[in-house]
Amino acid sequence: MNTENKLRLDGIDIFVISQGTGHPIFILGGPWFGHSYLNQLQSELAKHFRVIAYDPRGSGRSSPLSEDQITLAGHIHDLENLRQELKVDKMNLVGHSMGALAALLYASEHSAVMESLVLLHPGPPFDRNLQKTLHHAFSSGHSPEDKAALMKLESTPGFAAHDAKTHEEYFKILYSPFFLDRTNISRLDFAFTETTARYAIKAEESLLKDILLQNPMDKANRVQCPTAVIHAEHDLI
Repeated sequence: MNTENKLRLDGIDIFVISQGTGHPIFILGGPWFGHSYLNQLQSELAKHFRVIAYDPRGSGRSSPLSEDQITLAGHIHDLENLRQELKVDKMNLVGHSMGALAALLYASEHSAVMESLVLLHPGPPFDRNLQKTLHHAFSSGHSPEDKAALMKLESTPGFAAHDAKTHEEYFKILYSPFFLDRTNISRLDFAFTETTARYAIKAEESLLKDILLQNPMDKANRVQCPTAVIHAEHDLI
């Protein structure tokens, strides 16, 4: 059973999609991108579970907010409100990328309601030297053609106007170093909206700053539920 709707949580509309039946599992992607790019994962899990995915505040089809409203605290607050609104007693949470870091912090703050936690490719790393190593690997993965294409898109009126299609094209090139086989990028659907495009770059920067200030590894020992941390062998992170 698939359902789509908007839930009003503390004055903010959160777009939520539910697939499948059974034990509930919440999916949190990179919080500034919405849920669509993880559709394949969600569909596979929905064969066995009830999968609950959503567009976090300031992305996708959720409420377009002001920049100062798109915060780490807001993301964690929305996730807990969503759990309560859907009347889920115990949280099974899968987070990806920076969403995994937000999921870790949620689990550390709400350990009493956690049943399980899966962190998929959590990153970027907290150690400054590892951050530099990742940045070098990431930037060196862009070809001269990639860099020229990014600069060209940045200079277009559509980019300045937060056109969803222009920004989605930009981010597919920007994140191309994460793909060993770049033909897979064509299968990726960020489903950008104007809201996503408006905040995608700034939200990433401010969210990472908020996460690092929280020092997540110091809080990891508060997580008492079974936890899996997963990285692919060739993941840049």
